[in-house]
Amino acid sequence: MKHLLKVTGWCAALVCAWTAAPAWAEDFARHFALQLDDGAAYYSVRLPAAVYAASQRNDLGDVRVFNGAGEPVPYSLEGLREPARTPPTLRPARWFPLRPAAAGQAGAPLGVTIAADGSLRATAAPPGRAQHDTDLIDAGQASHEGRASALLIHLRDDNYQGRVSVESSDDLRNWQPAGDAQLLKVSYNGSTLSQDRIELNGAHARYLRLRWLDGAPYLESIDVEVQAAGAGRAQLADSQREWREGIVARAGPKAGEYFFSTSGPFPVDRLRLNLPQPNTVAPAVVYSRGELGGAWREVSNATLFRLHNGDVEQNNPSLQLPPDTDRHWRVVVDARNGGLGSGVLTVAAGWRPATLTFVARGSAPFTLGVGNASAVSTAVGRDELLMDASSAIATARVGEPLALAPNANAPSPANADAYRRYVLWAALLLAVGSLAAIAWRLARSVSHRVPAGDAAASASGAMAGGLATTAAAATDLNVPASASPQDNANAVSGGAGHAPEAGHRRESND
Repeated sequence: MKHLLKVTGWCAALVCAWTAAPAWAEDFARHFALQLDDGAAYYSVRLPAAVYAASQRNDLGDVRVFNGAGEPVPYSLEGLREPARTPPTLRPARWFPLRPAAAGQAGAPLGVTIAADGSLRATAAPPGRAQHDTDLIDAGQASHEGRASALLIHLRDDNYQGRVSVESSDDLRNWQPAGDAQLLKVSYNGSTLSQDRIELNGAHARYLRLRWLDGAPYLESIDVEVQAAGAGRAQLADSQREWREGIVARAGPKAGEYFFSTSGPFPVDRLRLNLPQPNTVAPAVVYSRGELGGAWREVSNATLFRLHNGDVEQNNPSLQLPPDTDRHWRVVVDARNGGLGSGVLTVAAGWRPATLTFVARGSAPFTLGVGNASAVSTAVGRDELLMDASSAIATARVGEPLALAPNANAPSPANADAYRRYVLWAALLLAVGSLAAIAWRLARSVSHRVPAGDAAASASGAMAGGLATTAAAATDLNVPASASPQDNANAVSGGAGHAPEAGHRRESND
């Protein structure tokens, strides 16, 4: 019994130890070469899309850095932080409709003069719409308050679609490109679709010039969006966003329902939904979930559109989301007016990649491993990793994926899971066999304590014993065999005190 208990305990210990065994380099499905310069103690690297696609955990908990000996090294993992954004200030701007400029014209355009403080004054009536192709904007004090990040063009027309380019200048002589956009204002189903924003490159210029490439609209007002000093960090963060293009959404079983997957735990904060057919307008709701079978949660809603007007095409802007690492997405389009029509809905997902910092402990080459669903993150905080060290952090680069070399003393990574399952099943079967043997031993020890004979014999013996006791009692009382039943009963009842003795005597004989 003690030996069987020991075997069972060892089986359980084997299962627990195998399950809790630490993951080494061979346990990760993909490895990438890390390219770094020699001599630095710390390195940081931005994780490319290939690492996200290979990860099997939404928190990137299966990312590790290994040295040349296959040992994991300490690291920290941080997402790209959203810079603090100061709300922009809107400043109304004065504008002046202009006639087409004459070739070689210098100085202030016709119909405008410059005052001593730099402000513009109109000197003639505005031209008619047929002769109007340019608007001159005086940004005024807004040009000195900060960076002009955008123009908001409020159109008087109920329906307009056209292209516009923007130039900037401080002296009305030298002009530099400052931005371009496609403006839109369309009435649809009782509501209005509008795209009235022109992003600028942030030049600190006093004057802006709008050139209407598809005919000038009637303007209601113009506002200059001014970002305070330091907003350049937010613009830099936007420029560091990466995109996964060409994601194909498949149609669902219900009309207007589409599904797609990002194929990795990308922290998506932008979505571009590219409609299959031009001249399409449809409200839509976007949902996401982490696992198949999980509950959908709404993350965004918008009116999607794709409109053509000659050579001009207008598309809905990208959807802005809080960072979302869910892999599975669902788009539900209002199909009452035909939905998106025929064709394929394609999606582009944008995110800002995380930065990994590690200590170059041990010998090169260093590799980045990823792809182990059972791994748990061992990352530490960046401050804890650096420990106030004065060493500068060098930049590393993620190279091409590597083919793992087979290990003669261990199963290959492709068969590691199957090998582990076989060992666990063998340990489980051995433990079950040990428990069955223990149960059999216990059953045998209990059976030895029961009187000889099986249950059926005991039952028949009890019946025969009862009859024998009655006969013995009759014999002791000298009741003749031919006596009546009543006499026998009286004899037995009268000699009741002798029945136990007779029974005892028979038991001794047995």
